[in-house]
Amino acid sequence: MSYGRVIPLDKVLLICQSQTEALALKKVLAGAGVTGCIVRPPRHLAAGSCTYAVSIPRGSLPAAQQRMRDMRFIPCKIV
Repeated sequence: MSYGRVIPLDKVLLICQSQTEALALKKVLAGAGVTGCIVRPPRHLAAGSCTYAVSIPRGSLPAAQQRMRDMRFIPCKIV
């Protein structure tokens, strides 16, 4: 029995409303030295049909949160 995509425990998903927003977030995070990868989140975490996410290492979350605060960037969810 399959339960869909599995989120690795060493990753955090920053859920965005669109692919464009996810690309912008990836660039914002790169400015703080946080590397991310754009992915489609599991359907149960999606905020809509166009939802994309930026996957980052869990250890980078504090730096990512600080950078998002500094740039006034608010993702839909952090999972």
